[in-house]
Amino acid sequence: MSAAITPRIPIRRAGLVAGMAAALSLLGLLTQAPAHAQSAEGAQIIMPEDGTPGLPQAVDAADIGARVDPTRRQVRTDEDAQGSAAPHWISALRLTDLRYPVQNGVARITGEREWVNFDLYSVGSDREAVLQIATVSGINNLPERSRMRLSVNGQEVGTQNLTHLEAIGVDRFTIPEGLLQSGRNRVQIEFRQQHRIFCGPEASFDLWTDLDLSRSGLVVRSDSDSIRANLMGIDGFMMALAAQSSGGRSVEIRGIETLGSEAEIWRDFLVARFNQALTGTPLLFSFTDYWTTQPAARDHARITILPASESRIRFVLAGDGAVVMVLEVAQGTQPEQLLSGIHAVEAQQQDMRPPQIMTEVNVPFSDFGVETESFSQRYAIRDHAFRLPDDWLVLTAAKARIYLDYAYATDLPQGAMLLLKINGTSVRLLPLRGEGGVQISRFPVDFEARLMHPGTNVLSFEMFVPGNPPTLPCAVNEAPILQISDSSTLYVPYSPSMYIPDMDLAFAALSPDSLSLNEMSGRAYSQMDVLTLKAALARTRAAIRPSKLHLISLDDLGSIPTGHYNADRRLLEDAVLLPEESSALVAELGAQGQGDPFQIRRSEQRSLSLAFSAGVDAVLEQGRWMFERVFPRSGDQLNTWLMQQRGKAVLFQLDAARPDEIWMLRGPDSDMHAIAHAVANARANGGGPRGQVAVLTHEGHWESWLAPDRRPLLLEPWSRQNFRSAMGNIVSARPIFFTILILGLASLSAVVALRLVISTREHKT
Repeated sequence: MSAAITPRIPIRRAGLVAGMAAALSLLGLLTQAPAHAQSAEGAQIIMPEDGTPGLPQAVDAADIGARVDPTRRQVRTDEDAQGSAAPHWISALRLTDLRYPVQNGVARITGEREWVNFDLYSVGSDREAVLQIATVSGINNLPERSRMRLSVNGQEVGTQNLTHLEAIGVDRFTIPEGLLQSGRNRVQIEFRQQHRIFCGPEASFDLWTDLDLSRSGLVVRSDSDSIRANLMGIDGFMMALAAQSSGGRSVEIRGIETLGSEAEIWRDFLVARFNQALTGTPLLFSFTDYWTTQPAARDHARITILPASESRIRFVLAGDGAVVMVLEVAQGTQPEQLLSGIHAVEAQQQDMRPPQIMTEVNVPFSDFGVETESFSQRYAIRDHAFRLPDDWLVLTAAKARIYLDYAYATDLPQGAMLLLKINGTSVRLLPLRGEGGVQISRFPVDFEARLMHPGTNVLSFEMFVPGNPPTLPCAVNEAPILQISDSSTLYVPYSPSMYIPDMDLAFAALSPDSLSLNEMSGRAYSQMDVLTLKAALARTRAAIRPSKLHLISLDDLGSIPTGHYNADRRLLEDAVLLPEESSALVAELGAQGQGDPFQIRRSEQRSLSLAFSAGVDAVLEQGRWMFERVFPRSGDQLNTWLMQQRGKAVLFQLDAARPDEIWMLRGPDSDMHAIAHAVANARANGGGPRGQVAVLTHEGHWESWLAPDRRPLLLEPWSRQNFRSAMGNIVSARPIFFTILILGLASLSAVVALRLVISTREHKT
């Protein structure tokens, strides 16, 4: 019948029908676009059953208001959304120790035996839970003797061999019911790795296991109404937040611009608070509008801010499965006031700065967090950070002392030793032979106190035990080879209240409010870069008086106050622009120049005048070298040092008159997340930037340059008690200058005395 009717429709009418059909199709696409945008936030727009465009039959005032006001529509859709989500996801482990290198969400564990600590967030359950660990190990690992042992809240859960050698594999552990607590749980993984061929310190450097943090954690199933109900709370949000931030993904905060002039206060507060609440790698945040496109990967957690007449916090489950913290903010509400009752987002105690120890007393290791150390591997290094007062300074030959309580096993191979280090400098080598099997108490280890400095210091133990024999795999050994007791003590000598220019003090006092930008900073730092750096500075609490960190671009190098130093601008640019290989190339070219086979022939062909000129230049060069040592100006020495440096970022503090300010220059292709990780690690564990210029190398270490002409200042009145120590520090800061000065005064005194003697013995006529 339709076929008979169709030919009778006029051509013009048929075109009109086709146009209406196209219009209806276009209208259908337009109505689907908002639905897609809503689904990104976890909402669904309910469409009519027949699929034709138009409003539903029953429309009340609330529905109309929701369509007019996007913020109201957002609230309704978050509450009512029950869209499909993944059947399960992972509440990721949070690596609490920043000293392990992490790249793209993968942490590398090296050595024969390591204990790695994590935070795990859970809603708590009376049922059994599953914790999965995703790893891949190096080819040198012997799978039959390499394993990981998992403990949760101090209770051992299970052991698995490290059998994944070619690709990342997943091992699952069953956690007994009642073991997991609501909120934060402590997880520790002990890695035991053994070389398949060799044994000894060299072999231990070839052992590694990569841990994929984004795929390691608690398996959370979200396929039932009861589980989804448990997720809609602060504990469920913290679980989702750990999953969202794993692998370097950012946490989305929507609608913060609706707060108007208060948006900046809330932005800084949220970045600081959540980074203080979660340990490990600093969290990344992105700030978007309510309506966004669908992300490539599903969100696990996000924060939505809505203006409201009354402030409150709610947790909802979005349509894509994300747990959403909804902050309804009334005008004038302080962020601290709204989140004050949520203990899960309070600052954690372990993010505090290293403990400060007292001087002139024997301080037990246990007072600054050093527990009894037991070593059962062939090579191990342990670092322990502590702080000295900011006005402590010793530059003289005064001695500090460690009384070491330790014991080691009998019949250790020849060459077994223990190295004690202070800030990376070896102070004593102890051979582990001759007294094995007995407790050695109060063994004195004296070292120069000037190896320590104000602020954060690092005490290290490094042990070497050769293989016996080194060409065969090590025997299985669980008994400790070396044990260092926490009853050992450290004595730090007296120092008057003094100060010497050093950026370490200003670096330790940085806070999220310390960042300073100018008109050119935007050429090198985006808003996300600034937020990432603020996240790193929020991990530890700053000193009483916060310092300032100026973020500058390459075009703004001329604004850096250099004091009396003469830093070459081209070398500063090369430090962050040239690749890492260029420094090795410069050294190689220099070595080739020293071994030039034609150098002798060129010397023979030079004329006598050229040879005389070269001799004069050599004498002048030696004179300049001597003058630089007596009256150091540090310009040439700084430029020579900069020629060898390549890295991601450079920190400056060249003007001694501005001790609370640091200037930062970054490379154009550098990863701000890696820089933030290095900053947070240095502030918590030591080994950070010092002196006047510091470069963050591509390996993530800080290389520092200390000017030789730094002058210490006494911060207290001169007295009989502090005169000797204070004058010793002042003289020790520039020993050559004061030596020549005293020698000159002695020579002048001798000339005057000789003149007096001669004048008194002259015969008067």
